[in-house]
Amino acid sequence: MALKLIEAHVSEDLAEEASETLVDLASQTWSEPGGRHGVIVRAVLGAERSGTALDALHERIADRGRLMVLVEPLDAVLPRPLASTANSRNESVRSAAAVSREEVYASIADGAKLHRHYLLLVVLAAIVAGVGLTHDNTAAVIGAMVVAPLLGPNMAIALGLVLGDLPLVRRALLATGAGFALTLVFATFLGFALNVDPAIPELASRTQVGLWDIVLALAAGCAGALAFTTGAPTYLTGVMVAVALLPPTVACGMLVAAGEWRNAGNALLLAGGNVTAVTLAAIVTFLWRGMRPRNWWQADRARTSARRGIIIFVSLLLLLTAIILLAGASPR
Repeated sequence: MALKLIEAHVSEDLAEEASETLVDLASQTWSEPGGRHGVIVRAVLGAERSGTALDALHERIADRGRLMVLVEPLDAVLPRPLASTANSRNESVRSAAAVSREEVYASIADGAKLHRHYLLLVVLAAIVAGVGLTHDNTAAVIGAMVVAPLLGPNMAIALGLVLGDLPLVRRALLATGAGFALTLVFATFLGFALNVDPAIPELASRTQVGLWDIVLALAAGCAGALAFTTGAPTYLTGVMVAVALLPPTVACGMLVAAGEWRNAGNALLLAGGNVTAVTLAAIVTFLWRGMRPRNWWQADRARTSARRGIIIFVSLLLLLTAIILLAGASPR
């Protein structure tokens, strides 16, 4: 069981209530004077309870006085704490997400930033994927998926829509658009340098668009959102998302360089359908996991944003599915 340290800085008159709130969720709690607000209340608890702890503290204390909460991961604790059963009075603030919305937001927002390291990783992933596709090297293609930083921006679009955080959505769209444009352009130049044979199995498979590819992307988006909200390692789900997004984009650029316009269009259709499906699945999963704004005045905006996001991405997915069917593509 992963452990976390919850450190609540509260005023003296609220210290006892903060301690009572956390003791319902943790087997080890203690208080000491000091800190910015007067008293520091600390608790060691399982990582799956951190979201519930922050919700409970906000529900009982935030509107009544000063509150600042820090959450830190712990490598080990002696003696090992035992999981405790939450008091029934906290059930009303319990959400489906094990990790707090603040932790989810922080981890996803960091991955949605457009910076030179992100662009460098995109270029490196495109190189590895391009070489793997043209040489029918499955291991190289998988390696490119590990390198590709595509999970963060796509999850950020979904989370931003669910929380009604339009600045996050705009940053994520910029990072996603720049990443895909750079991948496509670089793959095109790489295609001129390499001998592109459209019959190579690794390359040809990215031109055969089917409905099962959409199912794969939906599963990848769901897995990515679940990883963030449960505290599970995200590197494996990052590879899964990259499976759906990176190879068809690289294949499109390389096929353009080879003059294979029809196959390039199929690869681009596959990439577009995968992006849409990944984002739609992530939106639905975040909603199911209880990722909503903490403040009531943001709730209406978030509901409207999430509803519009679902409508837009469902419409796009239906349109792309219709194109796949009308083009004569069949499920593989």
